[in-house]
Amino acid sequence: MTKWIAETAFDCIDPKGKRFRAVARIGLPTTVPRQGKFSAYGRCAVMVEPLVSERAAGGNDQFQALCLALDMIRKTLKTFAAQGGRVFFPQTDTPIDLDDPSFCPYLDLRQLQNHNKKHVTRKSR
Repeated sequence: MTKWIAETAFDCIDPKGKRFRAVARIGLPTTVPRQGKFSAYGRCAVMVEPLVSERAAGGNDQFQALCLALDMIRKTLKTFAAQGGRVFFPQTDTPIDLDDPSFCPYLDLRQLQNHNKKHVTRKSR
């Protein structure tokens, strides 16, 4: 049984216009022991449901495996977008910046334009 250590969700629209929720999960990194000629290596479970089922990202150590698991999530979402899908911040129509390290959304210009403008007064010196 995989122990998931991190989870987040994205709202997606597939190329046919169907909206759905994608859930990305990363498992607890582990070390696979040395076997014969093969040295020990890191492994981390990762999935983006329903786009990619659970699989392992492997690296030189646990840290690299964790980094590669995050990279796999990013590449999965980028591939989905390249094939005509769209990825949004949950419960919004604001697209995710898939190059942002923390998957933050782009600024929503509609909200910024419609927001009541507050004037800032500065004290002169």
